[in-house]
Amino acid sequence: MEAFENVPLSRCTATRRIEDIARNMELQLQHRAVNFDFFSLALEENCDACDTAQLLILVRGITTDFKITEELAAMQSMKGTTTGNDLFTGVNACLDTLGLKWDKLVSVTMDGCPNPTGKNVGLLKRMQDKVTEIDPEQKLVFLHCIIHQQVLCKSVLKINHVVEVVTKIVNFIRARALNHRQFVALLEENATDHRDIDYHTAVRWLSLGKMLKSVWDLREAIQDFCVKKGNGIPQLSDADWIADLGFAVDVTALMNELNVKLQCEGLFVHEMYNLVKAFMRKLQLLSSQMEDNILTHLPTRKETVPSADHLHRCSTMLEALHGEFSR
Repeated sequence: MEAFENVPLSRCTATRRIEDIARNMELQLQHRAVNFDFFSLALEENCDACDTAQLLILVRGITTDFKITEELAAMQSMKGTTTGNDLFTGVNACLDTLGLKWDKLVSVTMDGCPNPTGKNVGLLKRMQDKVTEIDPEQKLVFLHCIIHQQVLCKSVLKINHVVEVVTKIVNFIRARALNHRQFVALLEENATDHRDIDYHTAVRWLSLGKMLKSVWDLREAIQDFCVKKGNGIPQLSDADWIADLGFAVDVTALMNELNVKLQCEGLFVHEMYNLVKAFMRKLQLLSSQMEDNILTHLPTRKETVPSADHLHRCSTMLEALHGEFSR
């Protein structure tokens, strides 16, 4: 215990140690990069909380003896514009730092936003031109992020009427400090499994499924709390809306499960493809089962009393989701 008490924990010391660790990890990656026979890049550009654009560069390299290295190579802060030329400058600086050669680059994966993918002055066009300068015969393979595609597919699910009400409920409870404290106290009194209710953010879309699930589990407590606060939510007493909520909980849970599987480290594209194809088969199965009122694989939806019309509507949404994955 005395040894721990003697460890200096000032801000400067903590900062210096973090920088030392980062530098050491960079040196390790540089040492491995020297032996890469080929490598590929995955690029992601997003704004942080301070509206500063951050370019994330991930590298996957392979050696002659099939040893694979997959690491975050750099995070470039883009203080000004984020044109294709700006992004290319950041990528070029990263490769120079790691000592990676352009002629060993074989593929680039992105999410398909305009600046990187522009045909004339986009990042990908500049990267191909750079490789062509070295070897006119070399063609880069450009891939659209499978995980990002899977996230886009959810847009065909017509559950906005559910998400909007649930978001309104959560904001009513969480946005006001007094309401939040009183609701947490209510959950403690009722000894529920949940100790709070989750927020949802559009960027971290996995949180949507968690938020829907927590509202489903706490719907009775939420209804009682809102009535006491003079802000009753009529949808919580509507059987059709509750059925839609149950369906949304199950579908988002299934898509979250697929998303997490796709994010596993070390996956090859054929493995990700197999996961997506298996999920598409599952959607077909669920759609046909819903038409026959078989809800074995939709446990939350099974807790409600579905009408034939509602089952048909949900089955149609699953078919549409399958069609979007196929497209």
